[in-house]
Amino acid sequence: MPLYEFHCQQCGTHFELLRSFGQADSPAQCPGCASSETRRELSRVNAFSGGKSLTDSGHSCASCSGGSCSTCGH
Repeated sequence: MPLYEFHCQQCGTHFELLRSFGQADSPAQCPGCASSETRRELSRVNAFSGGKSLTDSGHSCASCSGGSCSTCGH
């Protein structure tokens, strides 16, 4: 099951939940204040292969995560 990050609109708590893909956008109860006014956040991911980060291509382009980008030419 994927791990999803949430943010509570009431108290500002950030929390994570393990949920199935089908439950990804279902309302989540805040563990801090029990409010159901929460929203799912975008999560950052870092992948490794052979000890090297696949998302760190050695340049500072914010629009791409791989080593080849048609937008910036890297």
